[in-house]
Amino acid sequence: MPDPLKIRASLLRCARLMSDEINTLLLPHQLNYSLWQVLYVIQLKQGCTSIDIAEYLNVSKPSIAKRIHVLMQLEVLDQVDTEDKRQKKLILSAKGQQLFQTCSEKLDMFEQQLISPLDQATQHSTLNTLHKLMDHLQEMKGSQS
Repeated sequence: MPDPLKIRASLLRCARLMSDEINTLLLPHQLNYSLWQVLYVIQLKQGCTSIDIAEYLNVSKPSIAKRIHVLMQLEVLDQVDTEDKRQKKLILSAKGQQLFQTCSEKLDMFEQQLISPLDQATQHSTLNTLHKLMDHLQEMKGSQS
């Protein structure tokens, strides 16, 4: 059985290397990986609240509020009223949609370059393994609550 410390270290190092590269790609657009994650969730859900984003990303609501503030200053988000007047639904503005498209293309190209040395079977196996690990982490988190 592999040393668990090596698995952990490898996963964390890979995540750090990826986020560093993503930050480099996003920098010309005044974004970083944590801001990108918010845009991604809003696009994925076709609009959502800050609470939805915090839950999806598993981060604190105050940290999401800070990110939303920055994105609002960049004029890439719009707020829409919801039935619950205490909550605002966030959507991408026209500028935000254009920015999302541009950055998505760059990140997709990066991802293709990253996985290009892997054959199709290895890509599928790797993705399957990562999903199993994430699902198991979610289960472990749920059982601790």
